[in-house]
Amino acid sequence: MSYYSPYFPFLVLPVVLAGLYFLFENRLTKPWMRWAWWIGCLLILLTVGWYASAQNQYWYDFFKGYYHSGRKIIGRQDLLYDASCYGYVNFPLLAYVFVPFAKLPKELAGPLFFLIGYLSILSLAYWLVKFSGAKGWSRWVILAFLAVSGPLDYSVWLGNITHIIMLGMLLLLWWFKQGRQWLTGFLLGVVGLIKIPLILPAGYFFIRRQWRVVGGGLLIFGLVLGLSLWLIPFSLNTTWLDRCILSFSGHPVPAYNNQAVSGFLAREFMPGNLSWEPQSPPAGFALASNLALFVLYAPVLVMLFRGLRSPRTVTMLLLEFFIVLVSSILTSPISWTHYFMLLLIPAAFCMANDDLKANKTWHYVLLGVALVLISIPIKLTTTLFEKTGQELFLSMHFIGGILFYLFLLAVWMNNQRTSYRQTI
Repeated sequence: MSYYSPYFPFLVLPVVLAGLYFLFENRLTKPWMRWAWWIGCLLILLTVGWYASAQNQYWYDFFKGYYHSGRKIIGRQDLLYDASCYGYVNFPLLAYVFVPFAKLPKELAGPLFFLIGYLSILSLAYWLVKFSGAKGWSRWVILAFLAVSGPLDYSVWLGNITHIIMLGMLLLLWWFKQGRQWLTGFLLGVVGLIKIPLILPAGYFFIRRQWRVVGGGLLIFGLVLGLSLWLIPFSLNTTWLDRCILSFSGHPVPAYNNQAVSGFLAREFMPGNLSWEPQSPPAGFALASNLALFVLYAPVLVMLFRGLRSPRTVTMLLLEFFIVLVSSILTSPISWTHYFMLLLIPAAFCMANDDLKANKTWHYVLLGVALVLISIPIKLTTTLFEKTGQELFLSMHFIGGILFYLFLLAVWMNNQRTSYRQTI
């Protein structure tokens, strides 16, 4: 019995092709050889991807969310959001991006959208290695975890765009390493507006006074805000804010694929309730939730304000950014399972960076267990729950995220101790 979606065998291929490129990179000495390689890979993936799209079609998020939004934004805007924001959840202006798909019949729009996401996995695999600078065994471990990533498989099966957002994250982080901070801010603003848990990490650069990154993000935010007020009725913007943002405040979603701390606690406090709609929590939930949020935010606050004005290397800035990123994913009102593929970025960064490599056995054990848990297919978690009745199995990605958060904090503290010893 396969715990992955029917797309899984096809999703491994782009990762393998990226790995083969790195294997033969030294032999592709001339530019035309590399162009020929990548063009050949794209042709292979176009053929295989089109075949895969014809064999299996689900893409619930695409049809219920993106395709629906492209049709309603130019037709019946009052039907863009339902009462519980079940379907399209992004801000109204973004719906215009999907209008070209909505102009096509579903039978063509779905496969075309799938192909775009499928081709992006090749770039995703390449940039995951390129950004991290991984060499030797760490390169293959990183690609292996990407190939078997349950959240990646889940995102593609749903027809979501998280894997495309992950590619955008890699590009903006690469630009930051290269000193192109305005571009970093532009793209960070874009991905933050599309995936709400990415907004809080963007604020990290404000605290660290990375003003060009902040400026780029504010320009995008201002542009989107201005266009939203100009092109979108104010009532529709407020409807989105009320139904898709504010309605989740204090009202947890216990769905099995909500891997935020609120979802974990909701399933524990409301056993048997796996609704996708915001719920009125029972007594004791608010206290437990606030305590959990305090425990998760406290290390971030200590990290942010310790040596507030001390200079930091690019490596330390990125490590701290990743700590805020993981904290945000864990504490967001909703963090769908496919969000956890984003944790492969800091994992690759830490494995490949000599300054951040674990120097204790338990660090490696913690990282290994965390990566396994955040990579397991979602169907395995639901199967274990159905066989045992233990709702803890529905929170495996959350538990993996907690362990990975602890790993990053351990790496940060080890780096702080090392820096302190070097100054005395």
